[in-house]
This record gives sequence, C-alpha cells and structure tokens, in this order.
Amino acid sequence: MTLPNPSRLPRPDVLMSASALVLAAFAGPVSAADADAPEGPAVEEVVVTGQREAQRAAIAVKRDEFVVSDVVSADDIGKLPDHNTAAALRRIPGVSIMEDQGEPRFPTIRGLRSTYNRTTVDGAIVGSVDESGRTVPLDIVPSVMAGRLEVIKTVTPENDGNAIGGVVNVTTRSAFDAGRPFLNAMASYGHYERHGDVRNDKPAFRLAAAAGRTFGAEDEWGVVLGASFEQLDYDIPQVESQDPSVREYTAAGAPVSSGAPTGNGIQVPAFQRLFWYNNTKQRKGVNGKVEYRPTDDFRAEISGLYAKMEDDEERIENRIEPLGNVANQTPTSGAFARGRGVIQLNQPITTREVDIGRASFTWAFAPAWTADGDLIVSEAALDVPNHSVEFRTVDAQGANYAFNYDTTNPLFPVFRPINDTAFRTPANYNLQQHRDALTATNEQSYQGRFNLAFDQDQGDNNLKAKVGGVVRSTLRKFISRQTNYTVNQATFPYTLAAVAGQGPRELIADRYLLNPRIDADLAREFFNTNRARFNTTVAAPTGDYKVKEDVLAGYAQASYEFGPFTVLGGVRYEHTDIRANVNRVAAGVLTPVTNDGGYSNWMPSAHLQWKLRDDLIVRAAWTNTIGRPDFGQLAGAENVTFDGAQAILSRGNPDLKPRESEGFDLSVEFYPPDGLISLAVFHKDIKNEIFTLTSTELLNVGRGVESVQVRTARNVESVKLKGLEFGVQQAFTFLPAPFDGFGFNGNVTLVDSDATYITSAGRRKRGLFQQPEITTNESVYYQRGPFEARVSHNYIGGFLETIIDAVPNSDQYWKGRHSFDASVSWRVRENFTIFAEGQNLSNTGRQEVTGPNQRNLQEWANYGRTYWIGLAASF
Repeated sequence: MTLPNPSRLPRPDVLMSASALVLAAFAGPVSAADADAPEGPAVEEVVVTGQREAQRAAIAVKRDEFVVSDVVSADDIGKLPDHNTAAALRRIPGVSIMEDQGEPRFPTIRGLRSTYNRTTVDGAIVGSVDESGRTVPLDIVPSVMAGRLEVIKTVTPENDGNAIGGVVNVTTRSAFDAGRPFLNAMASYGHYERHGDVRNDKPAFRLAAAAGRTFGAEDEWGVVLGASFEQLDYDIPQVESQDPSVREYTAAGAPVSSGAPTGNGIQVPAFQRLFWYNNTKQRKGVNGKVEYRPTDDFRAEISGLYAKMEDDEERIENRIEPLGNVANQTPTSGAFARGRGVIQLNQPITTREVDIGRASFTWAFAPAWTADGDLIVSEAALDVPNHSVEFRTVDAQGANYAFNYDTTNPLFPVFRPINDTAFRTPANYNLQQHRDALTATNEQSYQGRFNLAFDQDQGDNNLKAKVGGVVRSTLRKFISRQTNYTVNQATFPYTLAAVAGQGPRELIADRYLLNPRIDADLAREFFNTNRARFNTTVAAPTGDYKVKEDVLAGYAQASYEFGPFTVLGGVRYEHTDIRANVNRVAAGVLTPVTNDGGYSNWMPSAHLQWKLRDDLIVRAAWTNTIGRPDFGQLAGAENVTFDGAQAILSRGNPDLKPRESEGFDLSVEFYPPDGLISLAVFHKDIKNEIFTLTSTELLNVGRGVESVQVRTARNVESVKLKGLEFGVQQAFTFLPAPFDGFGFNGNVTLVDSDATYITSAGRRKRGLFQQPEITTNESVYYQRGPFEARVSHNYIGGFLETIIDAVPNSDQYWKGRHSFDASVSWRVRENFTIFAEGQNLSNTGRQEVTGPNQRNLQEWANYGRTYWIGLAASF
C-alpha cells in the first residue's frame, strides 16, 4: 500500500499536548473542589456518566457483535456527541463525511459514497431525498432521536446486498432499555461568526425532548416519544473558477485547453466567480415507538418517524469572464482587452421530508426456533422551487470591461478591471432573464421481510441457522420545470440599475469585493409590476422520469461455534427488475420512452470469529455485495439545472451496470479495562464502478448558444481498494486522582485506491472518486464530578472530486481539511446540565484545486466558527 505523505498530517504530539493542557486547566479548580469530597462518590460519577458512559456502551455493542462493526452511543442525558447525526459518524474508523455548505451530510464508508451504502432506521429502509440518487443525507435525522449509530462493515447474507461499504443503522431508543420512566430535554442557543451580512439574521437555536416508560400490569408495554426543532442562519463567502477551471493560450494568445499541444503551459483561470450564500435552515422531527413484550418469547412493536428540513437560500454571484485572446502574458500575469461581467441571484428553497412506518414481531415459538418479520413503508420527498435573475454586460461593449489578471498566488488569483467603475455601474448590465424553476422528487418504498432462525446451544458447541426473504417495491418520480422570462431591450430597457442593491462590505478571502448585487425584493417587485412586458418561454419537460424498481431477495446462512471459534457461511440472492419512463425530444416532438431491464446477483460470504481470550478477538470475512445505479442515472432523461449562471445538463445512461464488489476483511480487537484497541485491514475489488464524467459542450438550453457543462454517468473499467483502520478508546481510570478523569478516543484510516476511468481523452488512472487517502479523528475528554470537557480533531485528506472528460489537467480535487471542536459541561444538579460548545474552532473552510500538480483554484469557501450554549435535563 502506498501511504500518504506524513508531512501532511497534524503532529499527534502537538495535538495531544495542547488538548491535555487545555483540559488540565479546566480540571484544576474541579480537582481542588473534589479534594474535600468523599473519594468514592467522585470516582463513581466519573465512571458512569457523560462521554465515558457513551464510550462504554459503544464498546460493549462492538464486542458483542459477530461482524466487523463500530458504534457511536448516546450519553446518559440522551444525546450523541454531535448535534448532527452525520457529524457523529465521523468518530467511527473508516467513515468520512462529505460536507454540503459547511455541514456534515453524506457518510462515506471505506471509500464508497453514501449512495451505495444502505441507510436504515431500526433496520427499516429509508427513502432517499436526492434529485437522482439513493443518498440519505443524515443531517435530516435529528441526533436526539438516536440511541446509537451503528456501522456494519462486513455484511452477512441476512443484510441487504446493496451495501458495498456497509450499513448505517440509526437505532432509536426503547423504553425497556432505560429500565425506568425517563425524560430528556435540551435547549441551546447558537452564534455563527458569519451571519446577517446580506439577508436574514435569524437566531440559531435547538430544542429537543424524548420521553418513555413502560406500563401495564407486568410492565409489558413500552412507549417512547421524541420531538425536535432546530433553526440555523449563516453566511458563506466563496470564490471559484469555471469548469474547466484553467486554460492555456497559444503563442498568438488564443485560448486552448490546459495541456493542449499548442498551449504555452501557463495556467490561467477561466473565470473569476464570487459568491455569497445566506442559508436559513429549519429542521424538525417527531418519532414514536410502542412495544409489547408479554413474555420473554414474544415481542412486537410499531414505530414511526417523520423528519423535515427546509433550507431557504439566497445566493448572490458576480462573475468576470475574458473575451478573446490574452496579451502581455508572463508566467503569472496577462491582460484581456475585452471582458464580460455577469451578476446573478438564485433563491432556491429546498425542502426534504422523510417518513418511515414499521410494524415488527419476534416470536420464539418452540425450543431453539424463532420467527421474526416486519412490514415497512417509507416515503421521501424533495421539493426545490428556485427563482433566479441574471444580468450581463453587452459583449459588443466588451472593450469597456478589459482587465488584467495576477496568479502569483495560484490558489487566490485576482482579476483587476482596468475600469473598475464600469464593472460596478448597475446601468451597464442588461437583463439576461428571470427564471422560475422547480425540481421535485417523490420516492415510495414498501418492504416485507420474514426470517426463520434455529439456535441450538450444546454447551461448548452452538449451531445456528437462518433463512429468510425480502420483497421490496420502490417507485421514484422526478419532475423538472423551467420557465424563462426575457425582455426586448429596444422597447423595454431593463438594467440592473432598477433592482440593484449593496453587496457585502467584507472582502471575500481578504481580496475580492462582491458589489453590486441584485436586491431580491426589488427584483421580484419589478417583475410582478411589469409582468405583461416579459416574453415567456417554457422548457420542455425532458428531465421528467418515473422509475419502478422491484427487488426479490432470499438468503440462507448457518454458523457453528466450537470452543473459541465461530464460523458463518451463506449466500444471498437478489433479483432486480427495473422499468423507467422518460420523455425524449425527437424531431421537435416530445415522445414518451420506456426502458426495461433487470439483473440477478448471487452473493456468497464467509465469516470467522476467534476469541483467543476474553479480551482478544480476531474477525475475518469474505463478502460479496452490489451497488445499484442511481435512479436518475438509469432513467436516461436529460435535465438542465443551473449552478449560479453556469448551465448544467445531466444525461442519464440506461446502459449502466450495477457495481459488483468482492471484499476481504481481517480485524483484531483488544479490550483492556475501560478501553478498546482495534486494527483492521480490508481489500475490495469492484467491477462496474460508477462515476460522473464532466465535459463542456456549446448548446442552447433556452438562452442562446453557450458553454454548457454536461454530466454523464459511466461505468469504470476497474477499481481496487485496500486500507487499514486503527482505533483506540481508553478511559484512564487506572491513573491516580484527579488524572483518572481523562479519556481518549481516536482512530486513523489509510486507504489506497486505484481506478481506471474511460474518457474521450483515453484511459485515466486516478484514485477512487471522493475517497480521501487518510482520515483521522481524535478526542480527549476529562470528566470528574459534575464537570466534563472534550477537545476533538477531525482530518479528512484530499480526494478526487470531479473528472473533466477531455482535459485531464482540469480534474478537480478537495484539499485536506482539519477541524477542531470543543465542549464543556457542568452537571448543576442531579437532573440538569449546562453546556457550551465550539465548532470549527480552527475556522477551516473548503478548498478545491485543479490544474497540473493541483496548484490552481477551483473553489474556496469559508464557514467561520460556531458557538453554542445550552441546558440539558434528564429525569
């Protein structure tokens, strides 16, 4: 395996020393206060509460599992270590999280993106709320609803086969687990460093509560209810280039692709794009569970969950583009005699909803025999209305917008207009168009499962066998609507001057001024007042599709325990039928088209567990799994969207094959008192890996011929993935007081991937799509008496983000990113805890790079720090 360069990693000694000093400073007065207290109760509190209790619970679950798995548990006041469910998963070895607008959202397990991992709640399937994919963004599930998060990395035949990376399961709380009536509630208030600069300035806060109890003559009934509400409001400044992001020029100054034989090797940004986002988000959710356990042999439950997230976004954009050839070029500078200015506004309101209903039973109907099953219905919906407005300078007057560029710092290139006033005069910008767009999806899934298990305990030997089947039907609908409004400038001149507003005063990255901007309220008022004077064009619904996917699955597995060894073998069979209905334009006529297909997969697996000692376990596994293509990829539809002013055409590919993966895993786990040390190695060989190929074409998507980014899903020739995971969890209870309050939780994952992508420029070898070479997580905590504190660090290494079809130099990569969080809490009374948290204390943003040697800017965004204070109650 080729390991990443150690110089890129944070120095562990520095991190540990800094964390210890911070926590020791917190611990000082607490230790002094405890000096006069009885020794026994103080130590007892350290052992059974807070972070330590959550860590113990997670270790216990991992130890008892047969497969390779990891767990994050809620603490004794009913909360995960992170407000965001996806963020909590970062603490698990082998799991990295893709961010969206600064928030952790999509889990990646051992190099496989979330669209190819199964996400469940209490084992129930969850509908996806992505425009085309199978992705379940875990930020939509409030973390207060979770008792623990489980990641299963070596699936057995009874697990769903669509789990190349593994299964993420959110386990909700049970009234029977608590052993007594409980009520947990939390309220917190947040402050974002970046907020209120361009639009909303709403308060950030979180409210959550969960309660449960058993009841009945024999406490045979149990009920749990939970609810949460969250509001966030923050700004994100951003600068980026175009796709492809850099280009070269010939000796005569004409533009060519980066790396072209006629190019001069000097990389020049294609555009300079400045963005400023304001996002106001609301998340809400409710869940409930009713359980019935009249005897030890029978249990049944009915549960439901509803979660909704609404993201009201305003995105303002200013863009400078070159027109024509470059002049006076040096390795870091040049001049364009003509240019173009673009000013744009987007106002998407994204609403995601998920609801799940589940009814299940487990019945030990005879000695050694158990039957269980469930019926599940899940529905997910995505709705994104978007009103946008765009103004541009007139190309015939391009000489008025000449500019020089400076790439002395290739990560922050600067475009300097010769006449800055001309670029910032609103009257120089004519309306390109108003646009009303809508994308919406709805997914409905119905699933029934039944299992029959045999478990015969013969002392030192134990035989288990299990068979079962699954029937699942999923219907995914997608619609895309777009209406464009333009004006005749000769008869109805409409310039930015009519609706201009002041941009943010702060310079983006201390370099770039975004001004002027479009005032959203003025633009909407102007449009409504003059509605009759606009020309209307309605785009054909070529992006609409409907996909019906039916899955029939069955499995058989058996395990035998003899002494310290347990072996399990079995096979799973899944047959998938797909029917897709789309619209195509043929000879100017919109024509319905139907695509049918199907495939079958046999997925054998074998597992071994060897308990060398009570505290030492070895696990090994050979597994076969699949990864189904996204619904939108299979449908074969064509859908036009816009990223700011950039037009994007997504083309489906009904010829896609499902991924097929063969995996090998080996892990060793040592369980010292109050701790865990684990080491795992894994290898996956994936056929038919799927990636998105990005190219650029000159097309007319409703506003004249322009450069359009075209994205198409393709199968990769081959992918090999191998890696290593190392984790340590340890409570330092063996140290003398007051140092026995310290604890540590850390892990590192190294991944080496090799993928061959088929492009128009030939075969291209790269790492696996969206797979960092290294991820690390470290958390040092201190707990004594009523006091607890934690400092955490997360590092995600760089990874391949986008493949540009004909321009290998323009492939895009995310740079590695460090982030630091900290929290402190004080249990004021037995039932109340006050806490404070700081997120992204290092003020780390996101950087995407491109060009030869990945030196040039693709995208830079800054999120700022976030602070929270709150009160938690536990009864």
